[in-house]
Amino acid sequence: MKQLKQMTGVLLGTMCVGLGVALFKLSQFGQDSLSAMVFSLMYWFDIEGIDYSVYYIGVNVLFLVGMVFFLRNRIHIGTIINVLLTGVCASLFLQLFEWLNWQNGNWPIRLLESLFGLVIISFGIALYGSANLGIAPYDGLPMICNRLCPKLSYAMSRIMVDLCCTIIAFVIGVCILHKTDIIHINTIFTFIAMGPLIAFFSKKINQYIYKWDQEVFS
Repeated sequence: MKQLKQMTGVLLGTMCVGLGVALFKLSQFGQDSLSAMVFSLMYWFDIEGIDYSVYYIGVNVLFLVGMVFFLRNRIHIGTIINVLLTGVCASLFLQLFEWLNWQNGNWPIRLLESLFGLVIISFGIALYGSANLGIAPYDGLPMICNRLCPKLSYAMSRIMVDLCCTIIAFVIGVCILHKTDIIHINTIFTFIAMGPLIAFFSKKINQYIYKWDQEVFS
């Protein structure tokens, strides 16, 4: 029963992250730091027939190498599920919005899409990460920072990692490619609030759902 709960948490959490990325894209208010970097690379290479999901997998495979060296004990089935399915879920939700002819309204509606995207991504990361079936390679980067520098909290480490990805996205997506849907208020939202939100949701999810002795994101 516990294993079923863990696998359900991993799958639902991954879907939540994919939905959040799609909502960010729909709002046209920019992306979270990781997605901004992935979209920048996608626009830069612009290979026909290769969409966001393929670039997402490629980038996360590189991050996975870092986990092999510094965080091998956090690699599990949930890690693989996240790498393979998050980008696919985001692409499928974008196709669903297009099929539903979901039209953007005025800026307050787009802002609500952005805020919901931020919350649902943070919740999804906490849900699948706290299942103790492995974590996503990107979410492992702050843990690696925390392991190398124990004085850094997960929330602060997450902000530092997000900042690095945001800088890469800004240089490629904005300075080189002059894209307007890469860096915007969503990027600022995630840079400031995603780390604390993940830590908050992780605490609640662990308290009411998984009930582990130790929290994953701390």
